[in-house]
Amino acid sequence: MKKEEKKYQETMEQCQAKIGILVCEGCGGKLEPLETVNNANEPTFWVGCNHCSSFRGGVQKQYWKIARELVEKGEIIPYRHLFRGDYESTPEKLDYWLDSQTAGLSHQIMRIHKLLEKEFIF
Repeated sequence: MKKEEKKYQETMEQCQAKIGILVCEGCGGKLEPLETVNNANEPTFWVGCNHCSSFRGGVQKQYWKIARELVEKGEIIPYRHLFRGDYESTPEKLDYWLDSQTAGLSHQIMRIHKLLEKEFIF
């Protein structure tokens, strides 16, 4: 009996092409194609971050850097219901808090930058 070859909704190569120069919007690390299944239980690859153990869309490094700095300084905290003090008991919990907040803010910064580009055409 011949083993049936998997037919992916999105191949590893197609997924890798989406990643390009993007980084994880949470930790700023490397994104990679992760094998999974879609909602129809079909094999596919999605962009993800192994460090954050999550699927990600990715952002340019510059947006991540701005977001991380603003979060670390406490200047902009997108998820105000998550209190930093509740996550400072271990370095892992603090990293989780920082990555979650940075992920939320990275996309906002990217969106604002794109709006400014349209308005002012840098």
